[in-house]
Amino acid sequence: MVKKLNIIQKGFTLIELLIVIGIIGVLAGVVLVGIDPVDKINAANDTKVQRDINALANAMESYAATHQGDYTTSQALLVTSGDLKVVLTQPSGYSGYTVTGGTTGMVAGQLKSKKYINGAPVTLAWVWCSNSGKAGATANTATCP
Repeated sequence: MVKKLNIIQKGFTLIELLIVIGIIGVLAGVVLVGIDPVDKINAANDTKVQRDINALANAMESYAATHQGDYTTSQALLVTSGDLKVVLTQPSGYSGYTVTGGTTGMVAGQLKSKKYINGAPVTLAWVWCSNSGKAGATANTATCP
């Protein structure tokens, strides 16, 4: 009499594993497109730009209050005068901060996230003006919001 062997296979075949890996890859791609990590990084950098512009605006107002209403164009002078703790630098890949002095102070920094750009071909900036005391997004660094 021939004995019958009951062999139970355990595990997955190579085809089954490849199909699962493919499905996981497609799902990961969909999630990455939905999250858009580059825009999230740009949004965080835009927040830094806005925070830095606010700090520069406060320092320039303080400087002008002690210098007969004259605004400076130098961050280094703001640091020397004690109105600013350190020279502020823009995020990597962003254009530098524009500081305009004289009788009217203005500070501008580049924005890149979709929240502000929204597919527009123009580069937007976050600008603060001493005339209005307001900051906002504009298409020109020389234009007050």
